[in-house]
Amino acid sequence: MGATRLPLELQQQIYSHLDTRSFHAARNVCRYWRLASLDAVMLSSQLQKLPILSPPNTGKSNLQELQRVWSEAAYTLLLGTKLQRQQDLPSKMTMVQRSGFATLPWIASATNGDWTVSIDDETAKLCDTSGAQPKISTQWPLKDRNGIVGCGSWLTVTPEANQKLALSASGTLLAVACKQSVQIYDLVAGPDPFPPHSHWLVSAAGHHICGLDFEQNDRVLRVQLSGKDAVLYLGTPVMEDRIAEAGTIEDWTSKPGLRHTFLDSRLLALPGAQDATSDNTRRLSGIQLLGPFRNGFLFAAQQHGGNESSHCVLAQLRCSYTAAKHEDMHLLTADPDGVTILARLESFLSAWSYTLNGKNENGVGLWENMPSAHEHHPLFALSPDSKMLVVAERDQKVTRPVPLTQLFLYRLPGERRMIKMLEEQEREKRETWATLSRLVEKPASAAVSVGGATKGRNGYKVARIPLCLSTIRGAVTELKFERATEVSSGGLVVTACTTEAVRKWTVTEP
Repeated sequence: MGATRLPLELQQQIYSHLDTRSFHAARNVCRYWRLASLDAVMLSSQLQKLPILSPPNTGKSNLQELQRVWSEAAYTLLLGTKLQRQQDLPSKMTMVQRSGFATLPWIASATNGDWTVSIDDETAKLCDTSGAQPKISTQWPLKDRNGIVGCGSWLTVTPEANQKLALSASGTLLAVACKQSVQIYDLVAGPDPFPPHSHWLVSAAGHHICGLDFEQNDRVLRVQLSGKDAVLYLGTPVMEDRIAEAGTIEDWTSKPGLRHTFLDSRLLALPGAQDATSDNTRRLSGIQLLGPFRNGFLFAAQQHGGNESSHCVLAQLRCSYTAAKHEDMHLLTADPDGVTILARLESFLSAWSYTLNGKNENGVGLWENMPSAHEHHPLFALSPDSKMLVVAERDQKVTRPVPLTQLFLYRLPGERRMIKMLEEQEREKRETWATLSRLVEKPASAAVSVGGATKGRNGYKVARIPLCLSTIRGAVTELKFERATEVSSGGLVVTACTTEAVRKWTVTEP
């Protein structure tokens, strides 16, 4: 072949003019091309173009160490990942809008768009919108419009601007939020007598509810509060890895139901955080549960404060069974001190120490389009193999007639590596407590060090910087990963649904 007849020095000279993605693709063409890339000076030069913090003695690194760092960086930064945009499909919400629902004062749809509830001045309707034409499943008249909000049904009073609706994926439950209270209606029971189940959120004092969503197969209700992006999770999720049955009204009327606060994000303590008396204390905002994982749940959130630029994190939240007050039962509750950070996901500002120190001729180069981590209501989705995370961040400019949403794809450590990290954290905690116990028993042994910092085996630090999938019109109502149906592709499909269209991307690993 003509390419293999080039002298090795000439091919290496050509490699020196390639960008990092082209260099990564070229060295994976054949054995000879990979052999031409095995040069310590060339690999060191290409690594300096990536968002990597190098150790002081970079020039002393051997070839084997540089190859290991390049492989880790290429995997973390998704250099060989292929993205293919599929044809957009019409959204189910478009059909809802054409049917005249969008003109009503109140309208809410399930995340998958199969069910839609609408409320006007006199009638409430539940419609099946999974087919070509909407079909009315249940409708009931609204009576006693002068009812008392604190005791009566909120569906019988004039809607207010700060009231929120959430419809379960099964179309059987309707949640209504007003200021600091939540009501849940059973749509299967019918309108007569149609009793609501109410709960006043004492922990929401001083705030109002600005977001409401059913999650975890309709078993928990995610309540977003105004002020520092606080999030409450009401109800009790299922920790088993198996697919649980959808939540019913019986689950919400029981003790672990609407009146049980499973998670309050304001109570979570980050590892190594200082006392919460300063404005610079690290805090989590916009928390979203992703799924059960190792006696707890994986969640994604934004991290602010701590004299650091805002960024996203992937963490594990440990759960335990606590005794209910004045009740002979134990409820599953999130442990406030059980947060373990598994991955730091960089934003545009937090990655400056990585992106601005490189030798990119164009400044940050390939890494200039990244999330800001200041969006109040981000949306996250985890891949089935727990190796990727997609983030939907809405544009903050309120002057736009239609909001814009950016989608970013992050590489995660993977399930096995995350389990190993959790085991190491638990072992370090046991060793720390054992050391402290020895210090208390034998003060003379104070020379023993506690909690010393550890360095990596090669000293390099690779930033987790995402790929930008696209910028789309409208707010994202549903974000999910699916396995590709084509056997030949063997990849994953990212689906983002808006009120205008359903957009999909095929993600293929090298």
